[in-house]
Amino acid sequence: MGDRRKGDRRAPEDGVIRIKKKNAWIYGIVIAILVFAIVLNIISWSAYIRSKNEYNTLIDHYYNEDLNNNSSNTENIGIVENNNNYSCNMSINTNKASIKAGESIEYEIKISDINASKGIKTFETYINYESNLFDCIVKSNEEENWTRVGFLEGYLTMVKNENANLENQVIAKVVFTAKKDIPANNYKVNFEKNKFTSEDDQVFEVADYNIEIKVEK
Repeated sequence: MGDRRKGDRRAPEDGVIRIKKKNAWIYGIVIAILVFAIVLNIISWSAYIRSKNEYNTLIDHYYNEDLNNNSSNTENIGIVENNNNYSCNMSINTNKASIKAGESIEYEIKISDINASKGIKTFETYINYESNLFDCIVKSNEEENWTRVGFLEGYLTMVKNENANLENQVIAKVVFTAKKDIPANNYKVNFEKNKFTSEDDQVFEVADYNIEIKVEK
């Protein structure tokens, strides 16, 4: 009988040990899953922060970049930034010295001295102007076979319809119309991130610059 009592005592103790081992195994799995989830969350958050910082850096660089050359109402020559040894001169011309409220002024975007394989086939720029004071439209230059394929919120894309060439040419005509309630003043319009693509798919840029529109009473 004494042996049975001893056996009775050992039986529950063995059961308790087995339960504890099982619970420890389950707890270990749960803790491992939680640790993995925390590490994964930290990695994801770090990637998000890094991506956000890179984006903010890009935006700051874009909007805070200094203009690299002066301009006038009649002609503005961009300073060329060579890439792949390709380059061109870019100018903006108008035949008006000033306008009044409600009137329009037209500028021509022209390229010359082209050093880019067989020529240039695409042009991109961001036209930064005061849309609350001016309306802006861009006309394709069909005579030179340039077509406007995109102009949204200031971003302009032009494409050469036929084979590119090295001749001096007008890419586009940009028309600004002063709104009727515009105050008399001199207004700057910035042409930023001027990017060209050559016939052999090489990309190069011309430095940002601005024009000035004079509005009289």
